[in-house]
Amino acid sequence: MKKFINLVLVFALCLTSFALVGCKKKDNLPDLSKSLTNYKINLDFDAVNKQAKANASVEYKNNSNTALNNIYFHLYPQFFKEGYTEYIVPSTKMNNAYPNGVSYAKFDISRVQVGGADVAIKYIGEADAILDVGLNKNLLPNSSIKIDIDFTFSLPNCYHRFGYGNNTINIANFYPVACVLEDGQFNISPYNANGDPFYSDVANYEVSLTTDANYVVASTGQKQEENINGNKKSYEYKAEVVRDFAIVLSNKFKVITENTNEVEINYYYFDDAQVERSLKTGVNCLNTFGNLFGAYPYKTFSIVQTDFIQGGMEYPNLVMISSAIDNGEDYCNVIVHETAHQWWYGVVGNDEFKYPWLDEALTDYCTVLFYDYNEGYKLTHKGMIEIDRANYRLFKTVYEDVLGTIDTSMRPVNEYDTEPEYTYCTYVKGVLMYESLYTLIGQKNFIKGLKTYYQNNAFKNVTPTNLITAFEEASKMDLKQFFDSWISGKVIIM
Repeated sequence: MKKFINLVLVFALCLTSFALVGCKKKDNLPDLSKSLTNYKINLDFDAVNKQAKANASVEYKNNSNTALNNIYFHLYPQFFKEGYTEYIVPSTKMNNAYPNGVSYAKFDISRVQVGGADVAIKYIGEADAILDVGLNKNLLPNSSIKIDIDFTFSLPNCYHRFGYGNNTINIANFYPVACVLEDGQFNISPYNANGDPFYSDVANYEVSLTTDANYVVASTGQKQEENINGNKKSYEYKAEVVRDFAIVLSNKFKVITENTNEVEINYYYFDDAQVERSLKTGVNCLNTFGNLFGAYPYKTFSIVQTDFIQGGMEYPNLVMISSAIDNGEDYCNVIVHETAHQWWYGVVGNDEFKYPWLDEALTDYCTVLFYDYNEGYKLTHKGMIEIDRANYRLFKTVYEDVLGTIDTSMRPVNEYDTEPEYTYCTYVKGVLMYESLYTLIGQKNFIKGLKTYYQNNAFKNVTPTNLITAFEEASKMDLKQFFDSWISGKVIIM
């Protein structure tokens, strides 16, 4: 997710509260998909009342070395219910997130079946946001089991991932998502107001959506079929080897399309004075990042203008760009950032709760690199680094003057006391870290390191060790101490 940094506002709020290499080609995705969990989701969405009936049929594949007697699922909509608004947005942004007053979601599971037999509906964790599905027998390694979950939800009037505004309906993180299994334990980190607190494995999706016929739909995956029945329209989507599935609807959308390197790029918008430039920025991103890091592995990519509290938000094959951005250069810059996430988060995944800097800092630095290879924009590599360096110094100075001290370590999202701390330590400091590395090992080795990182970890989940190893292989240098000094907060930024 891209966060804009306005120093005056930040401190006021805070202190008062080119060859394509690396990745598997598109034609290889069906082979990769054979060993993954499969989601079949049927969604009947009433766009007028912002509510839905749904079923998720999950063929869960145990790819671990551990026999399982239960499976955990994230239920992120639980945090949008009454009583949990502090998890959704920082208190200083409540008015922006809820311009019409605080609004709450509803989310209910009515039935869970394992292998066709009913099982108890059991919730655990904060906000009852983890579904604990007990199995009737142990699920052995390399085996699969079918889990069916019937659920309903209604969206809050909230300018966020799971909510609606005056122009768009954002339906993301709406279904039960299988928790990542690591070292025999499921990762059940909760939602958090800071950053993008998500973590998931790649999986396959078949999604059937029925909704009001006068709405245009943008989504993850490729549309397989579309039918109209009276005032309703139904869609069939398929997405292989993706980390998530998101949908945005609007009865105001216009769409323009361009193709590049066998990828169909769609721009969904309702209020943009530079439509062609916005789409072209997306095209430039896929070409630039594909050349630098490795090919974009999917056949579609959608840029979607939305009602959204932050600058933007990334999902597989789809990025949300906030309609609140009224500066053309800033708007394009968010498109660049969110598109870079297709590589760092989308293909190469990580625990965004524990290591938010691992994808966000790299994505933001790749946004800086973009301008080295694309003319016609007012932003430049040098200029952006100078601004980030000045902003970070001011941030650190103000915090130290007012509070006496500041923890500048790069840490999990829930360990930041304020959103500005999260933003400056994750994004701004992260960019400065990569600029220092870029200078240390040189442009050639830096790009080589990113290609290696992408190639070695495509469709996997990584930790900082994977990133450091890739740069060490490229540069033939021991970089552990370099990264440790930045991550721990010991480095002195001049």
